This record gives sequence, structure tokens and C-alpha cells, in this order.
Amino acid sequence: MHRRARATGRFAAIVLIAAAAASLATVSALAQVVKGGNPKAAAIVNPVKPSADSIRKGRQQYQRACRHCHGTTGVGDGPLAPKNPSPANLTDDKWDFGSTDGEIFEIIMNGAPKEKTVMKGQKGKLQDAEVWNLVNYVRELAKKQKERAERAKSE
Repeated sequence: MHRRARATGRFAAIVLIAAAAASLATVSALAQVVKGGNPKAAAIVNPVKPSADSIRKGRQQYQRACRHCHGTTGVGDGPLAPKNPSPANLTDDKWDFGSTDGEIFEIIMNGAPKEKTVMKGQKGKLQDAEVWNLVNYVRELAKKQKERAERAKSE
């Protein structure tokens, strides 16, 4: 009887240690993303050139998967946008989870940390090339928004 109790106790201790280690690994991985980006993702180079065709395809993907929350102009005012936290403004200079193409790709694929946002990843829903086209379109959205702001200033 004592052997069984000790074996059960050891097993429980091993399970608790494994769970704690897994939790620490998860927190560590999220901390990388939360602190302004993911260094591994930042090193990834966008293999899709921002051509007119890529931006057009990215716009189509955006209309299907993103505009409902991020809005048609990317400022986070879509009709299904949650209020707290609200979706990121994709056209400003503030990028909480990293601003490189690789980091944006990772957020689109894997989602953002749940403590900061409700954005879910698109892994399994979109192919890599489709996500790279989306990255190119998001860049174009930001460019267009800056152009509108400049025009408004000069008027």
C-alpha cells in the first residue's frame, strides 16, 4: 500500500513539474511577442514582392478575413470589431507585436497573445503565399492612409 501511495505521489509530482515547465515555456514565448515583436519572425524575409497582383490578391483576402474587425481602411473600426480590446490600427506607426513583414506574417498565421487581443490566427485557413499577399496589402493600406493624411493637411 505504501509503495503505491509513493508511486502515485511521485507521478503527481512529475505531472506538476511538467505542467509548470510547459506553462513557463508558454509564458516565455508570449513574452517575446508582447515585448514589441518576435526576433525569429523579424528575421523572416517576405518572399512575395509587393506587386500590383500581390496587393490585389492581398486585398481580396483582407476583404474576406480581416475587414470585419480591422475595417475597410485598416483603422480597427470594422462592423464586428470588439470594443475591448479593439482591433489594431494597421495604418499607424504603432505595432505592438512587431512591425517587420515576418512579424506581421506570424501574427496573421498564429494570432496575437490572448491577453492583449482576440485576434485568432489564420493557420490552416490561408496558405503562406496568401498571408504574404496580405502583408503586402497591409503595407499598402498604411501607405494610402498616410497619403490621405498628407492631402488633408495640405487642404
